[in-house]
Amino acid sequence: MSKVLKRPMFRKGGEVMEGIMTGIKPRQNYNLGKRVEDYKNVLRSASAGPGSSDPLARFLIETGQGLVGGAAAGGTKLQEILGATQKPTQNLFAALDKKAAQEKSIGLQAGMLGIKGQQAIDIAKAKSKDKFQKEFSRDRQEFELVKEFTKESKGFKKSLKQLYPQSMAKFIAKTSKDLNAIEAFKGKNVQSFPHDIKGNKAQFNFEEMIPGTIYFRPDQQNSMFERDPQNEVIIQYNIFTGEKIKEIPIGG
Repeated sequence: MSKVLKRPMFRKGGEVMEGIMTGIKPRQNYNLGKRVEDYKNVLRSASAGPGSSDPLARFLIETGQGLVGGAAAGGTKLQEILGATQKPTQNLFAALDKKAAQEKSIGLQAGMLGIKGQQAIDIAKAKSKDKFQKEFSRDRQEFELVKEFTKESKGFKKSLKQLYPQSMAKFIAKTSKDLNAIEAFKGKNVQSFPHDIKGNKAQFNFEEMIPGTIYFRPDQQNSMFERDPQNEVIIQYNIFTGEKIKEIPIGG
């Protein structure tokens, strides 16, 4: 068992069929943290008007003016310096407090804008998927999926969809949607067959099948497969009727 759990399927997961029934694999989400930081920069720029200045620079200027102007003159040098820096120091702390409060406000506003922006993206994606399901017939969905799966992707490892675009598109757009109405498949988890891909070939792994899950194998698109742990066999079903075709001994 320990050897089985170390196989690629358990390290990175199989290609789960549930959740892709809309036929569109969503783009990777825009990073929310980056969006919030972008909003912060915009808000900082907007709040930095022509009258704004650096608190430390203002402190040094005011202190220099006080020393040159003879503020607190008549005492020791230390008293003169303290006298010259008293008001600039008060102004510095006030400016820093104001800047901290402003930065906190900017952070809160940017966070709210970032969350609202992500919500808008999620809503748009949901509407797009819903529109795809409602407006496109199954034939049209299959056609669009084949186009999606046959797009050229250089530098990336092939997937089952790219190796078997027609059978995977047909399964997602058509066949999979009727599985729950078939008694043999009702209520069961649906996944693509456990596999490893080497180059342009898929190697299907019976030993990685999990009981209670039915599997689609694109090179045998008229069948579904299930592992029977009691009899240690793989059951092959007719994908359209649920009728048992044969039993395949595990390891045989």
